[in-house]
Amino acid sequence: MSVRVNYGIGSFGKVISARILMGTDIMEGIEALCEENQIESATIVSCIGSFQKSSFVYLVPDETSHIKVRFSEVIEKEGPLEFIQGSGVVCKRDGGYETHFHGSMSNQWGVVSGGHFLKGRNPVITADIVLAEIQGVQHIRRLDEETGHIQFYPLEQGLELPRKIEK
Repeated sequence: MSVRVNYGIGSFGKVISARILMGTDIMEGIEALCEENQIESATIVSCIGSFQKSSFVYLVPDETSHIKVRFSEVIEKEGPLEFIQGSGVVCKRDGGYETHFHGSMSNQWGVVSGGHFLKGRNPVITADIVLAEIQGVQHIRRLDEETGHIQFYPLEQGLELPRKIEK
């Protein structure tokens, strides 16, 4: 088995603790916090709460795809939903923010679901969040030629390409 990694080395900067208020899309709230505080790249350290409703996708097999998977059709869940856990990275793409965010939630019967959240389609009842600014590394989302999909591209300041491990 081979090991292949792209990475950058940086450090934490500002840490923001916030409560996202009712009706705000969770990803738009996260991005607004970053914009307000001049943060270009961040990691979502902790994120819990509840949703009015949620929309997400997850991976399904697809033998016709180059990487043998694709995203599912959009899954929409009506609330109230208990938001158990969310994590991700705040990135830049095409001059704006693109947050890559995954999470899990349960319905009123405790049935858990989740996946890759869709921006603008996950209004909260409330959400408690801790964000940490990443300094020295730009989080970029861009087209990856190997997978044919938009992927995370951590680029350390002063370097034109990410650091690599290839064994």
